[in-house]
Amino acid sequence: MKIVLIAPYENLARDAEQVCRSYGEKIEIVVGDMEKGVRLARKVVEEGAAVLISRGGTLLKLSKQLPVPVVEIPVTAHDILRALRQARSLGTKFGIAGFINVIGSVSEWTSLLSVPVVSIEMTDDGDHMRKRLIEAKEQDGVDCILGDASAMEHAYRLGIPGVMIESGKEAIWAAIQESKRIVAARMAERELHASLHSALDKAEEGLLVVEDGIVQFANRSVQELIGRSSCSGLPASVCLPERLQEFVDSPDPLRTSEILQLSGDLWFAQRTHPTEDSRVFVTMHRVEHIESIERQVRQKRSSTGHVAHYTFDDLYGQSRPMREVIVKAIQFAQTESSVLIVGETGTGKEVLAQSIHNASSRTNGPFVGVNIAALPDQLLESELFGYEEGAFTGARRGGKPGLFEQAHGGTIFLDEIGETPLHVQQRLLRVLQERRVMRIGGEKIIPVDVRVISATNQPLWEFVEQGKFRKDLFFRLDVLRLNSIPLRDRKEDIQELTERLFYQLWYRRKGVGGPPRIDPAIYPLLQEYHWPGNVRELQNMVDYLFATTRQGWIDTQVIRDWFINKALPSQNEAAAVTSTPLPAIDGTLEEVERWYIEQTLKSVQGDMTRAAQQLGISRTTLWRKLKQWNENLEDGGTNFA
Repeated sequence: MKIVLIAPYENLARDAEQVCRSYGEKIEIVVGDMEKGVRLARKVVEEGAAVLISRGGTLLKLSKQLPVPVVEIPVTAHDILRALRQARSLGTKFGIAGFINVIGSVSEWTSLLSVPVVSIEMTDDGDHMRKRLIEAKEQDGVDCILGDASAMEHAYRLGIPGVMIESGKEAIWAAIQESKRIVAARMAERELHASLHSALDKAEEGLLVVEDGIVQFANRSVQELIGRSSCSGLPASVCLPERLQEFVDSPDPLRTSEILQLSGDLWFAQRTHPTEDSRVFVTMHRVEHIESIERQVRQKRSSTGHVAHYTFDDLYGQSRPMREVIVKAIQFAQTESSVLIVGETGTGKEVLAQSIHNASSRTNGPFVGVNIAALPDQLLESELFGYEEGAFTGARRGGKPGLFEQAHGGTIFLDEIGETPLHVQQRLLRVLQERRVMRIGGEKIIPVDVRVISATNQPLWEFVEQGKFRKDLFFRLDVLRLNSIPLRDRKEDIQELTERLFYQLWYRRKGVGGPPRIDPAIYPLLQEYHWPGNVRELQNMVDYLFATTRQGWIDTQVIRDWFINKALPSQNEAAAVTSTPLPAIDGTLEEVERWYIEQTLKSVQGDMTRAAQQLGISRTTLWRKLKQWNENLEDGGTNFA
């Protein structure tokens, strides 16, 4: 947003330039009085001027004809007194001619002057202006005119001597500062409006504003519902479904909410009609979303604490592989069959499991998660199936229900299922076959209604072939298979994931202030990395950057530092060097070291960062060694490359 000063006369422009130079301000200055000033102002407004500065009659014209704020350079009493001192040698009775904004306060302090002064109010009408000056000369005895550029022009034509009332530099400086405050306020308002518009547009709820039958605003959810990319400014009858339009236009003041069937979905619509306002505000919520919120509230109130917190909305990423996994998981959620989720560590297997549970008919039931590898063999069986009082030394009085009992009516998630000992696999198979549990040390059979979702990051079928995992249990678990996606196979999601993790961590740790600024140039670097720890490693990177970065600016150097300190080499990169046989050379230790470094650089195509990682040295040390060897080569040394 720029500021432009429309100067009615040359001296004002020169004074303004001096003020700007003195204070280091950068504003555009053009010279034009009255109509010429308006023409110039229109041009600069079209070019992006946000605030104009002017004075006198030119200011009044600009204020009436231009759609931007116009700040006045005031004519002060000091300016008029300065002009009177200059005019003492030109006359004995002075007329101060100008528009009302210039002479409005003259009458208040005229009595304090030692010379007679007559106020002469001017208008846009040139004939009226000349008539008033003639009347002042002939009837009031005015023999010298003080005024702005227009008054001086008419006085000169009538042969009346005069002195222009010029604004002081202090008034110019004050007008510039006021203009800057207006610009700052407008920029803040624009940013706030953009933020609010973006937030409203991203809301899952539909938001609609209609005034006098015309759509004033419709967010993305409404646009998707009606199948239009934009409908602002269009008649509601043209772009809204008939049921929705009828609800919006209903004359019944008590009809403030209704459930509408729109595009095959049920929507809960609410409308408000502010007093003495023709606008109608409509909010729309998918009924299924309201039901989902209700389910989550009930789950959080669950006394058992076995609650699934994640839904499919928490699975970020728009890449095709990720979308395909989510679609398949949603389909699996509609069944009661067992699901086996296979994938590397950190790929969100438990998030998928919880999302399937929350999207299934068991969403109101418990979600019990257990990590098989985290429990010792001697405790695993009692944790899964429970025990009776006195079943073993240290058993709790009254016994304890197992996790399968606690998951009754819901879902049990068996993570790291490949770590299950063989003796536990036998009991687990019986529970899956019969849907009944017997506690350790007990005799009573307890029926359980449980859906099983298991997960593994190991080659489970290879375990079956090696005799480490029961084949019949494998086929009981592997009814519906879901393969989670490694981060390296959906690199187009890295930017969205990184930004979300940055913002979540920032607000969780700081609570106030803005999030760190991120240089977009970091994303190609992150996409080149192989991410052996997947999303969990990405989250660890974000934690590391927060702990080590102080400037609030995440750039490529920060990312490269992380690569040097934290990133892991891929198996292929490590093998590329170790598989190369050592040369048969009879050289010094330094020569062998140089050969190994050169081979490493070749294997990573000259990437200094990755080479330093594989060699276990800093990038600075690697650079220093190469520089030293190059200098020796120039002095006649031997090249072993």
